[in-house]
Amino acid sequence: MSKIRGFTKLALLIIFTLSTFTIYAIGLVIPKLLRSRYEPWRNLFMRTWAEGTAFIFNMDVTIEGVPPDAPFFLVSNHLSYLDIVPLYLSLKCTFVAKKAVRNWPILGFMVHSVGVIFVDRNRRTDVKRVNKELSESMNEYQGLIFFPEATSSGGEDILPFHASLLQFPAEKEVPVHTASISYKTGPRDVHARDSVCFFGARDGFMEHLLKLSQTTKIDCKIRFGEKAIISNDRKELAEKLHQNVKEIFEPTSVPTDNS
Repeated sequence: MSKIRGFTKLALLIIFTLSTFTIYAIGLVIPKLLRSRYEPWRNLFMRTWAEGTAFIFNMDVTIEGVPPDAPFFLVSNHLSYLDIVPLYLSLKCTFVAKKAVRNWPILGFMVHSVGVIFVDRNRRTDVKRVNKELSESMNEYQGLIFFPEATSSGGEDILPFHASLLQFPAEKEVPVHTASISYKTGPRDVHARDSVCFFGARDGFMEHLLKLSQTTKIDCKIRFGEKAIISNDRKELAEKLHQNVKEIFEPTSVPTDNS
């Protein structure tokens, strides 16, 4: 029964995603022809997609604190590819993602078309290019979201923050906002750490997505920090942001042997 539920959800997600993206791609022609900003159209598409995805996965998102208004720079802990759903529901934004995502079949093209900024973390020289692109991408229509842990985790704690991509907000003394994300699943579901959090090398993407889709209920809580952090030293900024996120972080409890 759970596998039937899972495949049904995945089929709905694929149909919904391709349908809404097709509408988005067609509508994108208008701002391109008029040479106007495309972000408002993109924001409408991404919020619609996030609402539909949350509905398909029976995902309830609770927002605590006040989300910042664009333009903003925000950092958050990272647990899963699903993190973009509560963030798109809460904010007008785009993301900084690893370059490998750009090469994914179909998805890479779709992600690129909604304005995600890609960085090659294996090349130190790429940081300068990305920081320049970040400075050009912050505007009244969108904020920028960065996962400074540089990888996802199981949600037991906050991993150390990498300071390299904080060079831009440090140099410009841009206030950096914070958020934390946590998940819980239904009482009869696989624990969120093993069904929602996507980390390590335990599952391939499709295998994990099927496991995620078999859950009956997902509760997500996203908390926004009260104060933005400013520092002209990127390492100091990383430390302060890490402490700030840790203070508002709600851990994903470790499943017991009986769960």
